[in-house]
Amino acid sequence: MDEFDEDLIRALQLDGRAQFSALAAQLGVHRTVVAQRVHELLSTEEIRILAAVHPRAVGLPVQVNLQFRISGPTSPVFERLLEFTNVVFLSEISGQSQGVVEVWAASLDEMGRSVRAIQAIPGVGEVQFTIYDRVLRRLRLGEDPDPTELAFDSFDIELMGELQTDGRLTFGELARRTGRSASACRARVLRLLESGVMRIGAVRSRRNATTSVLAGVGIMLSGDADGLDSAEELLLTIPTIEFGARTLGRYGLIATIAARSIADYTEIVRTIREHPSVSRVETWVHAYVWLERYEWSLDRLERLQEG
Repeated sequence: MDEFDEDLIRALQLDGRAQFSALAAQLGVHRTVVAQRVHELLSTEEIRILAAVHPRAVGLPVQVNLQFRISGPTSPVFERLLEFTNVVFLSEISGQSQGVVEVWAASLDEMGRSVRAIQAIPGVGEVQFTIYDRVLRRLRLGEDPDPTELAFDSFDIELMGELQTDGRLTFGELARRTGRSASACRARVLRLLESGVMRIGAVRSRRNATTSVLAGVGIMLSGDADGLDSAEELLLTIPTIEFGARTLGRYGLIATIAARSIADYTEIVRTIREHPSVSRVETWVHAYVWLERYEWSLDRLERLQEG
C-alpha cells in the first residue's frame, strides 16, 4: 500500500463516518479520489468500518494481555482460542513466545477462570500475564467513558447493533431499520459517540500483505513515578502507536505499534529505548492476526442493561 492509502486508513480509523469532502481536504486530494478509494478498500475487505463499544459499557472492566509459548503445531491452539467468547485479540507472533491473546472479563474471578482454561489447552506452555492498570490510548475505542454515561436504553442498543455491522449507515437508513426518525437516530448516535460509549472507525485486514508492520512493545521501567509519567507522555507523542497502557505484571507499559515499514518500526523502538526511565524493551511482530473483535451481541448488551 502506498502513503496515500496509509494516510486515508489512519484518518478513517480515527473517524469512520468522516465525510469524503473532509477527508479530501485533510489529505490534499479531490473528493472523488477519496470516495473511489474508500469504496475499493471496503469492497476488497482491506478495511471494515464498524462501531466499537467500550469494554466498560459492556461490563468487561478487567482486561489482560497474555503471551504464551506453544509446543508442537500452532494452529490447533489458535483455533481453540477462537472459541473463547471473551477473547478480543489473538495473534501469532515472532520471537520467544508464539502467541498473544487479549482477554476481557467482568471480574478478576472470571478472568482467573479464563486464564486457567487457556493454560489447559494442549500445547500451551509458559504464559506471561500482564493486566491493564490504565489504558493510555485505544485507537479504536478512545478514552474511558464517564461512568454516568454508561446507562443506555433499547434504542441505543439497537443502534449500536446496526453500526457494529456497518459503521457508515446513514441516519436515514438507521431510521428505516429501527422505526425511528432520522433526527432521533442522529441525536442518539452523536450522544453515544460524544460520551465515549461507542466509537466508529476503520478496522483493517491484518492478513492482507502490505508494507506496514504491526508490532508489540513491552517496556520495563526503572525510577520513580515521575519517570513513569514521562515514559507515558513519550508513548502518546508517537502517532503510529495504536494502543498503549500502564500495566501490572512483567511490563510497566505495553504498546502496539502500526509502523509503515521495518525502518519506521526500528526508529520508534530506538526512541523508546533511549528514554532515561526505560531499563529494557522487549518486542514482537504480529505475524498473523487470527482475531480482532469489536462486535458484541445485542443479547449481552440487553442483559447488562436489565441488570
